[in-house]
Amino acid sequence: MGYSNYKNFKYTLKTLHLEEFELPLFDTILPIEPSDWLKQSLQVAKELPLTNEKSKSERIISPILSEIAMHYKQQITFYSGEDLTVDTSKDLSGECDFFFSKHPRKSVMQAPIITLVEAKDEDFEYGKAQCTAQMYASSLFNEQEGHPMPFIYGCAVTADAWKFLKLEKQQILVDAETYYLSDLPKIIGIFHQIIDKFLAL
Repeated sequence: MGYSNYKNFKYTLKTLHLEEFELPLFDTILPIEPSDWLKQSLQVAKELPLTNEKSKSERIISPILSEIAMHYKQQITFYSGEDLTVDTSKDLSGECDFFFSKHPRKSVMQAPIITLVEAKDEDFEYGKAQCTAQMYASSLFNEQEGHPMPFIYGCAVTADAWKFLKLEKQQILVDAETYYLSDLPKIIGIFHQIIDKFLAL
């Protein structure tokens, strides 16, 4: 079952030998206004049924992340639904909803993976647990591919609510703040801040 076995955050921490800390991850956030295209896309989404994880991912989450990716299209690649199998014995295998890799556009997934986004339909606990497992797997993948990163970011999303995470060594840092679609300029600003950190490495 791979990543889908990580349904409980406490189980994930214990299985992967991680220590959790909750703290503010972003001291200052520069809000970035969404484009007219993104505003229109989200307006259309409101007019359509958003009854499950798939519809929310396609109509809300993907357009937001696509806009962010286009801003950095010469420096990062945005992937959706790619397989990330690292260690089947630890259930670190399966598809990831969305992630950014630090390289110009390529058709084949390559390291380093820098940020993941896991969508779950109204289940933050499951989303946070699965996202953490995928972040851990991404760190191992980057090392195996010769592109180790000092940290990796993630975000568990229910479409309306966004919770950011940071994996650094054996510590998972959980942002004390939860952001909502009404905070969209802040959400976009946070992703820009995260990507800029990796580009500066």
